[in-house]
Amino acid sequence: MDKKRILVVEDDSDLLNLMNLKLTQEGFETVLAETGSQALDFLKNQPLPDLVLLDILLPDIDGLSVLNEIANSTKTKTLPVIILSNLADEGSFEQAEAIGHYEYLVKAKTDLNTVVQKVRSKLGMK
Repeated sequence: MDKKRILVVEDDSDLLNLMNLKLTQEGFETVLAETGSQALDFLKNQPLPDLVLLDILLPDIDGLSVLNEIANSTKTKTLPVIILSNLADEGSFEQAEAIGHYEYLVKAKTDLNTVVQKVRSKLGMK
């Protein structure tokens, strides 16, 4: 079976490295982006990943704008996205919900095993 490829969009390099390590140990292939621009460039110019793990607070284009681009592009609109952010206010949940039905995990309340479990679930894996 081919490895599932995950685009991880996270500007905290320590967390990005931890997620990369955990996901690769779990058998996934990862592509890493530290900015919204890098993520959008990848989605436009490379074969699509199987899933996107997306932070909201990014240094250039915020994650909700990236999510909006994904949702409104015919190429990416069916791409599964899991939002992983410390932005835990109701407004952020509502903004994401307005774009589409996306899983929204709060970093401070979610360990990496749970992230892997959610990724597997979204991809229909056991």
